[in-house]
Amino acid sequence: MYCTAVSAAIDGIAARRVTVEADVTDGLPSFSMVGFLASETREAAERVRSSLRNSGVYLAPEHVTVNLAPASLHKDGALFDLAIAVSLMGAYGFFPQEALRGVLFLGELGLSGEIGPVRGVLEIVSNAALYGCDTVIVPAGNLLEGCVVEDVTVLGARNLNQVIHFLMERSGGGIHVLRDSSYEPPLLDPGRPSRAHVDPEKLRREQEKKQGADFSQVRGQQLLRRASEIAVSGFHNLLMIGPPGAGKTMTAMRIPTILPELTMPEALQITKIHSIAGTLPEDTGLMMTRPFRAPHHTITASALCGGGKVPRPGEVSLAHRGVLYLDELSEYDKSLLDMLRQPLEAGSIRISRSRGTCTFPARFMLVASMNPCSCGYFPDRSRCTCTNAQVRRYLSRISMPFLDRIDMCVEARKVRYEELTGRDACESSAQIRQRVARAAALQEERYRGRPYRFNGDLDSEGIRRYCTLDGEAERMMHAVYEKLELTARSCSRILKVSRTIADMAGSEQIRSEHLAEAVSYRAVDRKYWESVKG
Repeated sequence: MYCTAVSAAIDGIAARRVTVEADVTDGLPSFSMVGFLASETREAAERVRSSLRNSGVYLAPEHVTVNLAPASLHKDGALFDLAIAVSLMGAYGFFPQEALRGVLFLGELGLSGEIGPVRGVLEIVSNAALYGCDTVIVPAGNLLEGCVVEDVTVLGARNLNQVIHFLMERSGGGIHVLRDSSYEPPLLDPGRPSRAHVDPEKLRREQEKKQGADFSQVRGQQLLRRASEIAVSGFHNLLMIGPPGAGKTMTAMRIPTILPELTMPEALQITKIHSIAGTLPEDTGLMMTRPFRAPHHTITASALCGGGKVPRPGEVSLAHRGVLYLDELSEYDKSLLDMLRQPLEAGSIRISRSRGTCTFPARFMLVASMNPCSCGYFPDRSRCTCTNAQVRRYLSRISMPFLDRIDMCVEARKVRYEELTGRDACESSAQIRQRVARAAALQEERYRGRPYRFNGDLDSEGIRRYCTLDGEAERMMHAVYEKLELTARSCSRILKVSRTIADMAGSEQIRSEHLAEAVSYRAVDRKYWESVKG
């Protein structure tokens, strides 16, 4: 007999339908699996047989062939186990093909019949209707994630017996295949589908509570605080440079507390990426806070940018619409940093392998911090013990093309004792975030229907249209361009930062004071890199 079930695979960052076909015929007993399978997928034959046996289902020794179509799509992982098991039971005649129609099956089977969680559930469930399925059965551990999608019925199962109950009741048959009926009542009920409710606002509050840190804990460093607020408001890349212990890392770790709230489309996209990568926090159906990724400087190229034999998202994609923080920037391999140049410009990264090409989203806000030299105290010659050649060699680890893609560079100065021990209250993250939210709302309204979300997303056409200068600011920009010998890219980035500063001030047009502040954030890098030339 022959039976099919519907499942799905993750191809890069997109879901693809997979039809699981099972054929049972007379002949020499065997179990063959075909369909361009990875080794862990091919091992499903042993998992499924043991799982069925331990769930009370006994299969007569026959010639069994299981095919996962299309054969041109490489299948990896164990998410097809459940679909293989039910299609096999259908082929043995335990229930008719109609019982499987319109249902998509996902789940990894344990030898006992337990169903384990899998990656990519949200992306697959989002496409279930396109595959002709109005019901999706997922592992109970993925139920919250699957229930984010509201146009299909998503059911969660803890074990294979629950799925068998559901299919038998769906086909109107009895539960005659089970060894005993003393186990717990099934989670799946065709009359009352087991379905979790996802409250986005409740999730947002719970996830924000876990952040813990607050900007009120940062003493002094008004310039760092101001630069962080501007960078977050417009989603601009930020480099903090200064002596050790000045508060660079402390400030960066508090940036998540002032990031603008996610829109629902952004939350869905971020959750899909983390689900596919296997980094979605446990019991989190939907990520409602922007990601903050802080990889160590020993990270590999494939872990940072994505890749592998089967391409997976890297840190640049896991930080999509959030923050990628690189602490001790000069300790990262120079070639590794230069790999970031393309995604910083394009907002995506393209991974090419022999089996195909995948494009992952990577529109992140880069925040980095570093010391100006090996000892950390340049250009304070009263404390710095480095020669100009040593400083030059240290700073040369950061290439100028990479530095040119940083919108803002701010200097962290040593905190005075009075600032450190003062009793004056510093602004909290909640107060700063109110201003950030106003600027973000203004940008959202301005760019509605456009391919931009923040000022940092603007391309050359967007800059010409939205970054208009008044007369005085235009003359200032011309003088700055000539005097500082700016590149076209650095000029564009100054204009985008100016647009954000103007938005924070409630000005429709960019004025000279807005431009002057934006230029000051480009002068700091020149202070360090230019001063040790020659």
